[in-house]
Amino acid sequence: MSGPERLTIGEFARLTWLSPRALRLYERRGLLRPDAVDEYTGYRYYRPAQAEQARAISLLRRAGMPLEQISAVLDARGARRRSLVDAYRAATILEHQRAIALLDDVASELAGSDVLPSTSPVRRRPARSWSFVSCVLRTTAEDLPSHIEKASAALIHRAGASRDDVHPLAVVYHGEVGWESDGPIEVRVPTLAHGSADGSEPAGIELYVEVPYGEIQFPTILRAFDAVRAAAQRDGRRAAGAPRELYSVGDPFRCEVAQPVSEATASWPPPGPA
Repeated sequence: MSGPERLTIGEFARLTWLSPRALRLYERRGLLRPDAVDEYTGYRYYRPAQAEQARAISLLRRAGMPLEQISAVLDARGARRRSLVDAYRAATILEHQRAIALLDDVASELAGSDVLPSTSPVRRRPARSWSFVSCVLRTTAEDLPSHIEKASAALIHRAGASRDDVHPLAVVYHGEVGWESDGPIEVRVPTLAHGSADGSEPAGIELYVEVPYGEIQFPTILRAFDAVRAAAQRDGRRAAGAPRELYSVGDPFRCEVAQPVSEATASWPPPGPA
């Protein structure tokens, strides 16, 4: 069955720098099927033109793309294919930034340095009154992201058309969350239906820090909590509530760590650096 128009699996493996084992895996996953399979011997044969697709699969695997996503890329055409690759590239860059932030913290600790300062300045601003639907739960740092995601989805569904899209979603820390500590935390979704809300907060003043995407993870986000905690203890201030993460899910996505405060002065200057 082999000939100038077809290559054996060994020949095709040498052409594409892929092992026969990898080619069989890609065949099982439906990514790259042989052009023909001998019904008596089971030998597999490929066309030279299939080498381009094989190399594309190999490059995407070397970039760390899961096989399921590779399948979606191969099934797409034109601009859609490029958009899938670009989306994976952007996600890979963000994950790399998060890994670098963690490694910076580890290097600092191993060198005996203090906790790294927040990469963003602490600022202050007026905070408007708002009502919210909420749920309180206990979770360690390991399961924190998944618990926040599930609780937020349930509360957003509950709020429905009454959801206040102007105010960010809040995750309030009523207790310490770590690898062994489990809070509690409270997830709050803002609502305009004040009568059916679970709670509300009055207008006031808050200190806040913008958190780069690479630091929105434990323990690097603790830099921002440390920064607002320290600022809340200066210049006659005191904390007026629990610290919280604020998530604005629009475009662009934003994360802030905020701390409500009361201040000794009767009037305040315009919002700005704390």
